[in-house]
Amino acid sequence: MNIKVFLAFCFGFCATQVLALDFANSKWIWTKEVNAAGVAPAGSRAFRRDFYSPQGKTALSANIIIAADNGYTLYVNGAQIGSGHSFKAADAYCIRLAPECNVFAVNATNDLTVPNPAGLLATIQIKYTDGFTETIVTDPSWHAFTSVPAGFQNQAFDDSAWPPATVEANFGAAPWGAVSIPPSASSTPLSLADANWIWTNEIKNGVAPIGARAFRKTIVLPAGQAATSADIVIGTDDQFTLYVQGKIVGSGVTWSTIHRFAVDIQPAATEIDIAVYASNGGGAAGVIAVVDLTMEDCDCGSVMSFVTDGTWKYNTALPVGFQAPGFDDSKWPAAIVEGKYGMAPWGKLAIPAAVSPTTPAISGAPAANAAKVVT
Repeated sequence: MNIKVFLAFCFGFCATQVLALDFANSKWIWTKEVNAAGVAPAGSRAFRRDFYSPQGKTALSANIIIAADNGYTLYVNGAQIGSGHSFKAADAYCIRLAPECNVFAVNATNDLTVPNPAGLLATIQIKYTDGFTETIVTDPSWHAFTSVPAGFQNQAFDDSAWPPATVEANFGAAPWGAVSIPPSASSTPLSLADANWIWTNEIKNGVAPIGARAFRKTIVLPAGQAATSADIVIGTDDQFTLYVQGKIVGSGVTWSTIHRFAVDIQPAATEIDIAVYASNGGGAAGVIAVVDLTMEDCDCGSVMSFVTDGTWKYNTALPVGFQAPGFDDSKWPAAIVEGKYGMAPWGKLAIPAAVSPTTPAISGAPAANAAKVVT
């Protein structure tokens, strides 16, 4: 294809206005456990919806709005996209799709310890490479299961024996009523709801040794994806310096204060290295974070979310250069998950609405150039 024609083709899609999404045709769904009183047992349930592009069509991207009573984690083709915890306000996402087959999966959780209303509500607008769109909604075409099997979010998972989701009500019906919709995917706030407090294996009876430890997470993006920015929320008991691509993003010196940083990643990268120098002054110790990466997409700025969990790695010896991109941490052990956000002794620390400016490394942390932090 002539390169000028290709660029015109691409820019034409970037300028295309996606139709405004709403829940007008979406249904509140759950498993068949919902009784006549409209309540369901507490706990998490799995939902899946396979989507195959019609013959002659190639899927490009999906705009998604979603809400759940009480919380959800959304996956597309096995990758975690985001999470939320409100049935009064929806979240919005725009993500790239596979050309032919895509799987939308949700781990939805009904809170409390007694039966109460539970539901999942979503609208997904599929955009094709020819500019046309198609919309799917939560309805009986989704499959629902009364537990959350391992790997349920993956494309290869077999849900053929799962029953169809149970329709509880149309959008707008009681007990949920109206649900507010954000104007765009970029307005979706970061959440620590799915993040974990992590540390090394040295914790005994809730107490960790005094001193600094190194933590790393290398994110390898799917083929064709490259990140141009990162929005990071992080907290550490007691102090930290955060690095992205080997550069200093910022530091924190108070365990009770969560920090938020917006980092420009240039050039766009297919492999993102996150490193944390974390120092414990005594007592409990932990690191908690969520990382939202914005992709370099022609059609929409896809966002992929990552949280602190057992896929992070740690080292008690602070190797020289551990913060640098490409550092070999293959022999580092997996981080120890202490528990979910909200656990004692930290509780539900507040996430700031405003981003923090870059700050120097704390004492003992490796020196490095400053990252480009947007304020």
